[in-house]
Amino acid sequence: MKKIILLLALSLCAASVAFAAEGKVKSVSDDKVTVEMADSAKLKKGGSVKINGKAGKVTSVDGTTIVIKSGKASEFKAGETVKVDKGNDMQGC
Repeated sequence: MKKIILLLALSLCAASVAFAAEGKVKSVSDDKVTVEMADSAKLKKGGSVKINGKAGKVTSVDGTTIVIKSGKASEFKAGETVKVDKGNDMQGC
C-alpha cells in the first residue's frame, strides 16, 4: 500500500513539472516580460508560470510569443535566455 501511495505521489509531482521550456526575452515593459519561445508555446492566457523560478501570469499568447506579467519583470533584460515552467500550486513536490 505504501508503494502505491508513493508511486501516485511521484506521478503527481512529475506531472506538475512536465512542461519546462527555454525562450529569449524580447522586451521588458513595466511589469510585463515578452518572451519568444523556442517552439510553439503550450501555455494559455491566464495561466500561472514561473520565469527563471519567479512567479508570473500569462497575459497573452501569440504563436511562439508569450507575455508574462510579473512583479519581478525589471530583473530581466532583453536578449537573455530564460526558463519558463508551468506554475503549479502543488505543495510538497
